Amino acid sequence: MTVGLALGTVIGLGLAVVFWGLFPPREPLQSRLSELDRPTDQRRRVATRREKIGRAAVQSLRPLGLRGRRIERDLRVASQSLEELAVAKLGMMLLGAGLPAGIWIIAWFSRAWVSPGLVAAASTLGGALLFLVPDLSLRERARNRHRELRHQISVYLDLVGLHLSGGAGMERALSDSAALGTAWGFVEIKRTLRQAQLSNEPPWTALERLGRELGSAELQELAAWLLLAGTSGSRVRLSLHTKARGLRERALNEAETEAQQSTERMSLPVVLMFSGFLGLIGYPAIAAIVSS
Repeated sequence: MTVGLALGTVIGLGLAVVFWGLFPPREPLQSRLSELDRPTDQRRRVATRREKIGRAAVQSLRPLGLRGRRIERDLRVASQSLEELAVAKLGMMLLGAGLPAGIWIIAWFSRAWVSPGLVAAASTLGGALLFLVPDLSLRERARNRHRELRHQISVYLDLVGLHLSGGAGMERALSDSAALGTAWGFVEIKRTLRQAQLSNEPPWTALERLGRELGSAELQELAAWLLLAGTSGSRVRLSLHTKARGLRERALNEAETEAQQSTERMSLPVVLMFSGFLGLIGYPAIAAIVSS
């Protein structure tokens, strides 16, 4: 009894440490502001323990295909660093591999025999499966960010059309419209247009590059439309509002499709619950027939 309680306490503390490593508390603002007073070379030498672990994890997990164009693009969209992803994957792998081993230790102290080969297979399988969980979470966050970006681009196009109706030029309408929003899509567009202005680069070229970095087909289409409008003088305002309406309709259709898929996925649990309810009701009659 005492040994079981001690082992349970140790395993619980280990899980708490793993959870703290994956989701650490925020660093105080005062400590971050104090780094501004340090010289640049000293600031570069100062690194938190988590950053050091992240760099070591990136180096160790690189042979397993940690880097890739899709992963880098998802990290860019989700505003997450490669070191954070590597630490999360390493922590989940250790968690998946350690749980069967912890259960085997408890069973060994309880004098219950469990095959070591089975424990090793369960640890390998658990570590491999949980190793992929951060990738799935990252992909889901990137998918949600892309959905948000589509809504933000539709609003951005309407704002550009309103600025053009007020007599503003194309470049000023693009920059002023981006400055009106605080969402991450507006911030990215504003930063990109600012860099294009400083480097004397056409805005459609900068937006097309941003669309490639984020994997956004809508931004690339917007850049192509801006190039067409700037060279051939096509009707700007009407095309802007039409494109914004098309993006909103597309988002609405995707929302309806996702709602229908969720409804279809919920049908299986309902069928299983109904089958269990029928089995619970019919069990006394079946038991009476079998025993007679």
